Amino acid sequence: MARSISSERIKRLNLLLKVMRENGYISRDELIEKCSYVSSRTLESDIRFMREAFEADIHFSRSRMAYILNNTGSYTLHNAERK
Repeated sequence: MARSISSERIKRLNLLLKVMRENGYISRDELIEKCSYVSSRTLESDIRFMREAFEADIHFSRSRMAYILNNTGSYTLHNAERK
């Protein structure tokens, strides 16, 4: 059974993927700052959710200590700037 996603989480996921797409490799601290996450735990939860629910290909490079988004999976990134 599919879980419902709050509108706030959808906004966070859109921003997370947008920032990841624009920055290539990006550290956890940079993601927290650029996406205004309150905690690293929420960031990790959102990344895990994207991987599990949408099969997003988000990889963590230990050598760079950074994440990279290779593919958004089945998640459709919504452009918040459209009217």
